[in-house]
Amino acid sequence: MSFNWEKYLELAEYIYKNSDSLPDKEAGYRASASRAYYAVFCTIRRYVRGADGKEYKGGDAHKKVQERLKKSRDPLRRTIGNQLEKLHLKRIKADYYDILRETPYNLAKDSISHAKKIISEIKELSAT
Repeated sequence: MSFNWEKYLELAEYIYKNSDSLPDKEAGYRASASRAYYAVFCTIRRYVRGADGKEYKGGDAHKKVQERLKKSRDPLRRTIGNQLEKLHLKRIKADYYDILRETPYNLAKDSISHAKKIISEIKELSAT
């Protein structure tokens, strides 16, 4: 059975809401932002595989999926591609930056909010 990548968004929200009870709040917020991104990335990657017959794997898959969407003639696909790129940058901050310019709390909150919006747009795209 195929994994439902939206479950990562549910996990991201759970971690975000329960970070006070974790051994380290910042680690929780960073993990939450990261999982929110992967919920979106893997969902849209699956969509592209089904709709376009294109399979993207490996480290460069993130940029390749973004570029494929951003170069589309479909305005919704372009929007999703641009939003995915922004969310990807947040994930990179969460996973790699020692010092964040924004609070980890806001990084997680914004990532979850953006992920929900993009997931909704992917569903709209899939319905057409």
